[in-house]
Amino acid sequence: MLNYLLLAVTIVSSVFACAVARNDFSKKCTSHAGDLYAFNTASAFLSLATLAIISLFKKELCVPGAYTVWMGAAYGLATAVFTLLNMMALQTGPLSYTNTIVFCAMVIPALSGMVLYGEPVTAGQYGGVALMLLSFVFAMDKKNDTRAMSFRWLALCLGAFLFNGAVGVLQKVHQNSPQKGQLGMFLLIAFAVYAVFSAVLTLIYLRVKKAPLTALRPELRRKSVVCVLMSGVGIGVCNQINTYLAGAMDSIVFFPLVNGVAIFITLIIGLVVWKEKFTKKQWIGLIAGALSIVLLCGLF
Repeated sequence: MLNYLLLAVTIVSSVFACAVARNDFSKKCTSHAGDLYAFNTASAFLSLATLAIISLFKKELCVPGAYTVWMGAAYGLATAVFTLLNMMALQTGPLSYTNTIVFCAMVIPALSGMVLYGEPVTAGQYGGVALMLLSFVFAMDKKNDTRAMSFRWLALCLGAFLFNGAVGVLQKVHQNSPQKGQLGMFLLIAFAVYAVFSAVLTLIYLRVKKAPLTALRPELRRKSVVCVLMSGVGIGVCNQINTYLAGAMDSIVFFPLVNGVAIFITLIIGLVVWKEKFTKKQWIGLIAGALSIVLLCGLF
């Protein structure tokens, strides 16, 4: 029961941090790449502070082992690249379809549990994976939005897909290692690397391009601050819970659930808030996705 309560918290955190905050900032507060770099820098440092408070509260601060250090560094770099590609895709593409492709990366860590650790997968769960992939194909049917089919947008989505999948695999691998008790240090190292990486990109861009940050304009400051707060705190909480659950639950259940439910909440937000339209195929995709989540939970 505790695992599923934590799962609900991480889904909500993921949706509002990854979908709402990043989408709003990407579309309304940016005019060049430096704005994205600066947003990621501020968000990463805020996530780092959030994780540090959690680690202090849980008394998880310690001298990390070498394995935790280099795994944390790899996790931080993967997270930094994934976040950047995701936000670049959101600049030019619709929220619902961008995140549908990006969150589809759950298939990579979900099946990694079977390959790396021999986790059992039932026939129903195989069917759930297939049904969810089918739902993504139907969800991509966006005939009246040419932005959704641009080559640049698709390339950015596929890049984010791969790095998001790598993030999930690294979570799973670390939390199945002898140093899984160093979860707090693993995440602190990861987000320190993420924050420094993003800060260096920001400084280089601003020095070379000499372009002022759009997000600092008086009319955009409040929105920028709100987006950074939502993203920073949300991603910090989300990563703390996600990484724990990656080791505590079977991959074939955890990753499809947390990403699958987030996808459909994001689709609803896109429909209600950003007025994105769905075709008949997309509605069929939503129903197929809901059924796939039931199958992936191992209820049948």
